[in-house]
Amino acid sequence: MADQPTTKPPLAPPLIYEDTGAAAPLVYFDIVGAYGTMNGSIELELATRILVPKVDGATEVKFISSGRLRCTANAAANLRNGLDAALKMLEQPEAKTTAIAASKLN
Repeated sequence: MADQPTTKPPLAPPLIYEDTGAAAPLVYFDIVGAYGTMNGSIELELATRILVPKVDGATEVKFISSGRLRCTANAAANLRNGLDAALKMLEQPEAKTTAIAASKLN
């Protein structure tokens, strides 16, 4: 009996990603200030911490809106998977560890 040739399953099409350069905004945030859903869409309000100087020399911490995310449940799951993968990368020990300065208030 002749051996049947093995066939490999077809490869998935490659992910098409187009670099838009500086056209896409960079969003930095410190917290998710609020979240919810509306008409089947996920909504996230992103906020950034700012320090406001006071006349007595102290500083007041405030949060201002830095962005809003609106997406489908599928896109939110994809974002969560990407964030989880990036967080795992931070957990991996490096061969040469260096001290990282923590942020602090005055």
